[in-house]
Amino acid sequence: MDTQVFLLTAFDAATSATFVSLLVGIGFILILLKIKPLPKGAKFAALGMVIAVLGLLSWVFFKAHDANIRVTSTSMTVDIPLYRTELPLESLLISQARIVSLDDADAPQLSYRSNGVGLPGYRLGWFKLKDTIDNSDRALLSVTNSNHVLVLPTTEGYLLILSVERAESLLALLLASTL
Repeated sequence: MDTQVFLLTAFDAATSATFVSLLVGIGFILILLKIKPLPKGAKFAALGMVIAVLGLLSWVFFKAHDANIRVTSTSMTVDIPLYRTELPLESLLISQARIVSLDDADAPQLSYRSNGVGLPGYRLGWFKLKDTIDNSDRALLSVTNSNHVLVLPTTEGYLLILSVERAESLLALLLASTL
């Protein structure tokens, strides 16, 4: 099988505006730190931390527009900001995969984000689940549209919950690869 690439759903306009506003706000803090009189050591430390946060969030913003899933005959690579992971197809519980709305009663219920980024319209990172599902008590998320997500259990002890543009096509490909 040739490598198949599936794009993750892009930000909507409101999420993009929120993210850009956040970046501009951090840039403004950077300018304030530059002009505010502070001891030299404190100024450099504060500037360094703010520049690091600005750089990291800028990278997440731009990388999120290029996030994808690559499926080969032996593995699936989820290439999302900060959390790129490659799993052998044998690690995927494809027969238990489904496409759901996260608002549905049968969808995995998230407890809290243990590591990641959360903005209105964008959830990225590791989340704890309220209940254990398919021997998983946590999930790796990249969700921009909670009304249409692929929930894919793994044998690694976590779920993948992803907003994929062609989720049905990805699921069909994965199911065909197990035949």
